[in-house]
Amino acid sequence: MHTLIKTSAVALTFILLAGCQNNTGTPELNQCAQQNYQCETSCEQQSTGESLKQQICSSKCIERYNQCKAQAENLTNI
Repeated sequence: MHTLIKTSAVALTFILLAGCQNNTGTPELNQCAQQNYQCETSCEQQSTGESLKQQICSSKCIERYNQCKAQAENLTNI
């Protein structure tokens, strides 16, 4: 349960940061943040505690979020 709260806090932070970095709060960035939240939640459900498996899964979520964010920012610059 404690880990789920921690993951939720991390996901909320990503969502807030995405909103702060782009004042328009584009739907694309919001979608990236939502996908990241779902990915992090999935990582939490698949592993217990602070395992290496969870760290790798979380790292992949962050990598996907960064790629999604870069693509969303490119779309808004067109």
